[in-house]
Amino acid sequence: MATIGDQLQTYRNALAEALAKDEKSTARKIEQQIKELEEFQQRHPEEAEAPSPFEVFCDLNPSDINCRVYDD
Repeated sequence: MATIGDQLQTYRNALAEALAKDEKSTARKIEQQIKELEEFQQRHPEEAEAPSPFEVFCDLNPSDINCRVYDD
């Protein structure tokens, strides 16, 4: 399993590649993913394993309809 640090490095490498190819929309999306993952890391310093993008989204947007959990 990848760590959060590994995932951030992967994103930063992809960002550098997108900037080198002048792919601005891709670069913006990757910058957003980096920002969100860094926020997740600050909120959960005990987590070592990299979360999925969906887990990060739900952590930052718990009231979103796709992130709701219902107890039966």
